[in-house]
Amino acid sequence: MEPFDISPDAVLVKCDEAKPACLRCTSTGRKCEGYAVVVPSNRAIARARSRTTRLKDALAQARATWEGGSEKTVLEHFTRDVAPMLPANLENQFLTVFVPRMTKSEPAVRHAMTAIGGPFPQPTSSNPSDGGTPQADEHYARALRLLCGRNTRSDKDAGDDPGKGNGDTKPFNIPAAAMESPGSLSSPARSSAGPSSAVHSPAAPASGISSIPEVAEADRSEHHASTNSFASPQSQEDDGDEEPAVHNDVDMVLFCCILFTATEFLRGNLENAMRHVASGINILNNVEHDELDQTTKDEIIPTFHRLSIIQLCYYDKPGFPTLRLQHGQGSRYDLGPFNKSSSIYLPQRAADPIILDAIRYIRAAGPESQTDSRLASKGPVMSDEQKNICAALDKWHAAFLAFVDFPRKSTDPPLPKHKGLICAEAEMKYQTAKICVCVCRSHDESVYDCFKDFFRRIMNLARLILDSCPDGGSDDATQYKFDFEVSYLPLLEFVIAKCRWLDIRYQAWLLVWELATARTETVTFGRLHLVGRRMIEKEHNVSIDEVTKENAHLFSLPAEEMRVKDYAADPRFADLLTAEDVDMDGPSRIHVPYNQRLLLRCGSYELDELAGWIEGERSPLP
Repeated sequence: MEPFDISPDAVLVKCDEAKPACLRCTSTGRKCEGYAVVVPSNRAIARARSRTTRLKDALAQARATWEGGSEKTVLEHFTRDVAPMLPANLENQFLTVFVPRMTKSEPAVRHAMTAIGGPFPQPTSSNPSDGGTPQADEHYARALRLLCGRNTRSDKDAGDDPGKGNGDTKPFNIPAAAMESPGSLSSPARSSAGPSSAVHSPAAPASGISSIPEVAEADRSEHHASTNSFASPQSQEDDGDEEPAVHNDVDMVLFCCILFTATEFLRGNLENAMRHVASGINILNNVEHDELDQTTKDEIIPTFHRLSIIQLCYYDKPGFPTLRLQHGQGSRYDLGPFNKSSSIYLPQRAADPIILDAIRYIRAAGPESQTDSRLASKGPVMSDEQKNICAALDKWHAAFLAFVDFPRKSTDPPLPKHKGLICAEAEMKYQTAKICVCVCRSHDESVYDCFKDFFRRIMNLARLILDSCPDGGSDDATQYKFDFEVSYLPLLEFVIAKCRWLDIRYQAWLLVWELATARTETVTFGRLHLVGRRMIEKEHNVSIDEVTKENAHLFSLPAEEMRVKDYAADPRFADLLTAEDVDMDGPSRIHVPYNQRLLLRCGSYELDELAGWIEGERSPLP
């Protein structure tokens, strides 16, 4: 047996796998050539990796400096005047910090940011209509070209002017929609094209989205070959063996999809906005969740969850891609525990994917699957999927409360002073969402009678919020001001419309009546205070003046045939509907079923804002 070699060269040193030479090995006098690059043998893996390589190459062509000396002015204008007007929570720094930071390295982001700021009046302009719209369109088209990686030929033909090229104002097949004024884009006549050709036919020059490369869905790629640089790996020819690409470029493309979507929302063009959303969803469906940047997970993916909800409710078109993230072995939902150093709005966002699945399920539950709850002895009959969605809501809410109650040290970021209002409103949404999911397979109105305790809890939380917001508010401009119109009043409308236990219903109506008539700064939700009064009188066959808090519990439940299923379609309430309720013109007035419209108010603060933005209730334009 030979003796052990104890020479210095024989000392075991852990190789750090560097290439071409390992620092740990060479520093000890050993010869090391590093680890050889492993060539992927699986063609599918090679194609998946080459996909992100192509994304990187396309964006690498856009690494030119931004011409002009107005960059500082544009950044200040966007951060100060534009970002606060876009849907976001009160602590979100994504638009005010992260977007300006991205402009330093990504020309496409710079031009997209300028295009978003175009519809808003410049701070030096005294005329609100002078928003620099032609320049905004030019920057929008420029951002699209940069993202597509086609700027090389554009710059060669047109010099330094991105808006001119051989006399053609639409170089490289940039569609007319991307170059025209926002006024013309908002015309209903320009939104007639269906999404099928735009989303699944890359060769079709559809308005708006054809200028941004698409990724075909995996299940359709066998039938639709694509030459786009961003096409899904299954639809591309095998590019051979390549090293894995950096996934930051996928993150940047998704980031730009969000900016382009915001630009189209500002222009009033829902269809073009949804086409950008379709491109982003197709990209997300072809990447692994774990490979994405943390900022993408925290900001971009939640945004696509919200946009998917908006698409289901306001842009339900055949063939639109469905967001199905590749979580691997992980859970579909983030059910905690949540990081105590994060903003309170981040755990709140975790409810949005559950709301998305709830809306999908409700839409899939057709009339043939509905039953009469009065035939069941223990409440509505629920499927396994309904139970799973409700269980996910329970776990999310428990994790949210644990996040709020978690002991914090002096070095931890503090929770906002109005955390009590946030928690109360979040529970109102949670209770409402559970009711909507539980009753969606019942066609009778009596099914809501099974949720008396849920309705009572919602009403009590609403009373707690109102009592915590003094009449007249505060003179301190930095003081938090609760917005009753976003979710609070729609949730109280739900109690008034669907809870037939008069003691609970009457107290909910009193809250709405107080906001509309008894406060210095009145707040109304349409004519809910009048609609609720008439609904109580019609269903319970009583004058509202005869009802008090003391005797309301004595009234019996109304019969099924006495109940108002939808007051907006009931002729007895026609005189109480506002002009906006009966005006169904335009995409923002598409009829959304009541339970789905209500679930829109049960998600995150950003979803509330986005839904109101789409419906035109809170326009971002000054």
